[in-house]
Amino acid sequence: MATATSELSRQRRIFAVVSAVVPVLIFAQVLLAGLSIYYDGSLLSVHKGLGIFIALPILSLVVLALRYDDLRPNLGRSLVLLALYCLQVALMSIGRETGNGLLQALHVPNAFIMGAFSDFAARQARSLR
Repeated sequence: MATATSELSRQRRIFAVVSAVVPVLIFAQVLLAGLSIYYDGSLLSVHKGLGIFIALPILSLVVLALRYDDLRPNLGRSLVLLALYCLQVALMSIGRETGNGLLQALHVPNAFIMGAFSDFAARQARSLR
């Protein structure tokens, strides 16, 4: 029984840590965007690379919430975060392909929404015990 409890606790800790990493990565992403505009344009490639990397912890949150019943209450928030991430990529990609500046501009406020929501989701993940 102790092993099952420690495994349960381990999965919750992993989920809480990954949840806490996401808002930090999003903050770094926003910082890199600003630095690439106002300091060094070559940082835009780092911004893009980190943007692709952020998908990994977000997807892992969804997988963990699907895999473990005790993490299931986090599934909805994880899916919303994944949807916001997909929207973030779509806004920039479609905006760039179509030349629609409005879509590209919406990429910025969506980043702030993602950051705020990921912080909320991380706090909720830590509070579920």
